[in-house]
Amino acid sequence: MKRDFAAFVAEDFERLSPLAPPLALDGQRLMLSGATGFFGKNVLALLAWLHGRGQHFEVVGLSRDPQRFFTVEPWAAQLPWFTLLSGDVRDPWPAEGHFDGLLHAATDTHASAHADLQAVFDGVLAGTRQALAFAAAQGVRRLLLTGSGAQYGALPPGPVDETHALACDPTQPGSAYGEAKRVAELLAALQAERHGFDVVPTRCFAFVGPGLDLHGHFAIGNFIRDALAGGPLKLSSDGQAQRSYLYGADLAWWLLHLLLTAPGGQPVNVGSDQGLSVAGLAALTRDHLCPGGTVHLGPARPGEARRHYVPAIGRARGLGLAAWTPLPLALQRTARWHGQEA
Repeated sequence: MKRDFAAFVAEDFERLSPLAPPLALDGQRLMLSGATGFFGKNVLALLAWLHGRGQHFEVVGLSRDPQRFFTVEPWAAQLPWFTLLSGDVRDPWPAEGHFDGLLHAATDTHASAHADLQAVFDGVLAGTRQALAFAAAQGVRRLLLTGSGAQYGALPPGPVDETHALACDPTQPGSAYGEAKRVAELLAALQAERHGFDVVPTRCFAFVGPGLDLHGHFAIGNFIRDALAGGPLKLSSDGQAQRSYLYGADLAWWLLHLLLTAPGGQPVNVGSDQGLSVAGLAALTRDHLCPGGTVHLGPARPGEARRHYVPAIGRARGLGLAAWTPLPLALQRTARWHGQEA
């Protein structure tokens, strides 16, 4: 029997409800790109929870393979207010009619997708151009663009806020993803001025939660995988790099709230400002998921890109948002989803 993702994370939304600002989507029609990825699936589950509490809206999503998604996530096929269309985000979108809001969350972050950096750059911009063309043609009033903390390039120690004039090094091929997200923000600003819709640029950092790939290139997912196997937890570095993690249910609430209320044209960092070292993260994961397990550190990597990757979230806090889910609970919930009682 397949696990019901929406039912599982509904427990999180019940927990967050007294803490988080209210979400008022009644009567709206939304477009959601990237509906089947980590971001989109958490947002879709939150929308299902809101619908269950009496709000009525229509949501249209875009996927290269809707049937595959519904096979893996049958709960999503039972949502009467949700339509998942077949299409590539880089091609003209097939949806028709008026839309109030657009949440553009379609970006492939799998390591394999980044093997061809030119394709990464071109793909981000092609998808953004189609999202903006769709917004202009379908009368979208508000568009949330999911950017990345990678836009800042190499960060200094300490949390970094949205006013920092930091950027990727455009002479380095490894900047392809971050530079594409920077250009996407500029394209959005140009089209917003031309067509009169509001764009909310977000700069998203690192996340954890049910739906995260435990076999990808994200350290936290690999640590949870190793802990569920009883250890050891293996690092590919000395673990001195700094990271922070926002839980997926918190993320979904943030994205919908920002889509509805954030000032247009003002970037907002999306993530947790509670940083810790990667070695500390490994130890925390071990302590909560496999006490007594071991952590194996790797060699020092002094030239490591993005050694510090922690946002300041003052703007988000000013809009009523916070990292409500403590990291130990986020680890436990993620582990539990993957079939273990943490």
